Amino acid sequence: MQMVLCQERDHAVAAFDSSLRQRLTNPYRLAAYAERLTQKHRDVVALADARSHSGLETKARLRLRALGIPYRTQVRVRGVGAVDLVVGDRLVIELDGREWHSSEAAFAEDRRRDFILHERGCLVLRFTYAQVIYEWARVEALIRGLVARGEHRWSTRQLRAGLGPTLS
Repeated sequence: MQMVLCQERDHAVAAFDSSLRQRLTNPYRLAAYAERLTQKHRDVVALADARSHSGLETKARLRLRALGIPYRTQVRVRGVGAVDLVVGDRLVIELDGREWHSSEAAFAEDRRRDFILHERGCLVLRFTYAQVIYEWARVEALIRGLVARGEHRWSTRQLRAGLGPTLS
């Protein structure tokens, strides 16, 4: 609970996400600890999500939330596995921290997954740690532009072509 009192909100939420993901705590225990805090701090604790696989994912989802852009986390896609974030019907956002995406095999696997998603008509955006942390204004502008143009949704033309709801 010291995290919520002493750290930036995003850092604290990332720590909570990690603790939940690693099963060092659970949502009930976290809520019980949070009861001793102010409402403002309880609201921060309530942002925790065990589905987040990294601090980078946490930061991106919190920023999308702040923009009012609805998203889903860790969406399972047949033949692909889980993707980090999905906005709308077809905009897939993958966040590549160095730890999991730097080997030759990981690079090849990411491209295999992207290829399948593209075949199914999804729009895939892949961002690095540096882009999310240091170039968020550009990342945000790109995402907002795609959403403003409706590119995150299936068009009638795409649906007629047999593309469509492939993300569960």
